[in-house]
Amino acid sequence: MYLRKTKSLNKLLYHLFRLMPENPTYGETAIEVSNKDPKTFFTEELQLSIRETATLPYHIPHLACSVYHMTLKDLPAMVRLWWNSSEKRVFNIVDRFTSKYVSSVLSFQEISSVQTSTQLFNGMTVKARATTREVMATYTIEDIVIELIIQLPSNYPLGSITVESGKRVGVAVQQWRNWMLQLSTYLTHQNGSIMDGLALWKNNVDKRFEGVEDCMICFSVIHGFNYSLPKKACRTCKKKFHSACLYKWFTSSNKSTCPLCRETFF
Repeated sequence: MYLRKTKSLNKLLYHLFRLMPENPTYGETAIEVSNKDPKTFFTEELQLSIRETATLPYHIPHLACSVYHMTLKDLPAMVRLWWNSSEKRVFNIVDRFTSKYVSSVLSFQEISSVQTSTQLFNGMTVKARATTREVMATYTIEDIVIELIIQLPSNYPLGSITVESGKRVGVAVQQWRNWMLQLSTYLTHQNGSIMDGLALWKNNVDKRFEGVEDCMICFSVIHGFNYSLPKKACRTCKKKFHSACLYKWFTSSNKSTCPLCRETFF
C-alpha cells in the first residue's frame, strides 16, 4: 500500500538493479559450478547480524537480490505492470536477468507451496507438476466437472500466467469462458498466490451455483479486492453491482446512470 500510495516502486526497482551484480553467483567460481546448479544470491539466504559493525563486500549486492526476490514474490502484479511499461532497453535487461536467475526459484517455490498446502477445498482438488510448471484444478459439483490448467511462464512472474481449458462437463461455453477470464484476470492483476486465486475463483463459482448473479461490470460474483457480493441494484433493470465497481464506473464515466440500461441510478 505504501509503494502504491507514494509511487515508489519505480525508484525501488531501479535502485535494486543498480545494486544487484550482473552475475549473482554465491561464493563459488564458474569452474566449481559448471557441472551443477550454481548457488546464487537468490537461492541462498542472506545471514546478517545486528552486532556486526563491518559490512562484507557481498552483503549489499546479496541484500539487493533478496529484496528483489521478495518484491517479485509478494507484489508480482505491481512489478509486472512496471516491467510492461518500461522502455525497451530496461524491459529486455529485466527480462533476461529475472528469467536467468529468479524465475526458476520463484516457480519452484510457487509449485511447492501448492504441493504442500494444507488448504482443503470442498468439491475441488488441486495438483501441481514442478517439471512442467503446471497447476491443475478440478471442480466437481453434482454432474458438473470443470478442469483448469494453470501454466507458469518461463519468465515468471513477469510474464502472464495462462489459464487453459481442461475437461468441461455440464457448463455452457460462455459461462466457462467467463470463469476462465475471472481466474486469469486475478492471477495477472492481483498480488497473491495461485492458491489465493483458486480460492477466490471457487468462491465465485460456488456463489454462482447458489443463484447469486455476477456483477455486470466486473463479471464476478465476489469482488477481487474487498470480497463483497453484488448488492447495489438498479431500480429499472434490477441488475446488481458491487459498490466499488459502481463507484469506479460513476467516476470514470462522469455519469450517474446504470451501466446496462443507462437509466439514472438512484
